Amino acid sequence: MVDGKSDGKHGLNGRLRRRLPLRLAVQINLEAALRAIAGNPLRAGLTVLGVVIGVASVIMLIAFGRGAQREITAQIEMLGTNVAVIVPGKTRGESGFNPTIGLGVNNLTDADLDVLRRCEGVASVAPVMLLGVPIWRGDRNPKIVLPLGTTPDFRQVRRLRVHHGRFLEVADGGHAVCVLGSGIAKDLWPDENPVGQTLLVDQRPYQVVGVVEQRAVSGSFFGGQELDAIVYLPIETCRKQMKTRQFHRIFVEVDARQPPGRVVERMRQTLLHQHGGKDDFTILRSQDMLEMFYKIFNLLATLLLGISSISLVVGGIGIMNIMLVSITERTREIGIRKTVGARRVDIFLQFLTEAVLLSVFGGVLGIGVAFAGCEVARRLTPLTPLIDLAAIATAVGVCVAVGIIFGVLPAMKAARKDPIEAIRYE
Repeated sequence: MVDGKSDGKHGLNGRLRRRLPLRLAVQINLEAALRAIAGNPLRAGLTVLGVVIGVASVIMLIAFGRGAQREITAQIEMLGTNVAVIVPGKTRGESGFNPTIGLGVNNLTDADLDVLRRCEGVASVAPVMLLGVPIWRGDRNPKIVLPLGTTPDFRQVRRLRVHHGRFLEVADGGHAVCVLGSGIAKDLWPDENPVGQTLLVDQRPYQVVGVVEQRAVSGSFFGGQELDAIVYLPIETCRKQMKTRQFHRIFVEVDARQPPGRVVERMRQTLLHQHGGKDDFTILRSQDMLEMFYKIFNLLATLLLGISSISLVVGGIGIMNIMLVSITERTREIGIRKTVGARRVDIFLQFLTEAVLLSVFGGVLGIGVAFAGCEVARRLTPLTPLIDLAAIATAVGVCVAVGIIFGVLPAMKAARKDPIEAIRYE
């Protein structure tokens, strides 16, 4: 029962126990909660520390994820609907998405390039050899770099424009020359034209013959340089240096006057015939790449959010613990309030309000820490986190939920105290 039966309906306690207007009851509970928190600010601050850390980490993870998602989506969409990428292996295995695509033995060959060039509806074909080798200019190396071997056709497929010098030419095959993305050029030669200069690719000197015009999305996830962080090398030179004939991707430009889907299917049938009917490759368009990215991103985001949410649970346990201590310290106060007419529900709501208020304070501080952390990351790193209203609203909602979940037990304990025993408590 909420009220004791022995008080009667017409006595003093009965009159005092009449339900207060909701607005007044909320005001009284908030004032009592604020007085209790202000009475011991150090303890309150330490109590909400777990909530602060949890909320800040959750918001920052969401912000970094949203920033990455926005920019990578924009960059994939920049490929256009008339560009397809052929990769070895299958993006989907028997159990779903295959994260090992492109790893291990490569089954793409020069014969595949030849048959694709002859395929109806194909405008340009460019092989790509990915190189995991260091790039140096003296004692400096670029922050972000993707060296790759390719052919002059890559310029046509990706619609690249040359800012200084020239792009790769057929005559460059076997020669140690390279073309830089604008990001690499600015990074290694911030105040001069790098054309004619030399850099080291895996300890071998290459002469810079051109710089590609900037193409990156403004303010992108890696600092606006992903598409400009490429060092273009003649694929024949790379093959000789790496002592291999393999390459890892084939970029194909589809004739814009023909339906892309029909041409892609024609390409698939051509490659199937070339591979003896073995379906051991995947043709990706921009929407396929986005689907792959979103699946990986959502999996990682769920995992990281689950880990960071542990801090919120720890913070909630801290709130519950300190509320139990506070109730013990304020047992006499509870007894006096009940004696002068406070109902069980009034005591329950008083302490529940205090728990929720502690959690919300922690959430507000956590949001402030998250904004500060994102701003520091934006200034000192190439990351561009994106905080939106949905993330803030989610954080506030989670804080209220934490306060309610972990405040119910202490509030029930306070509400159930016997007023006579409580008022005698020393």
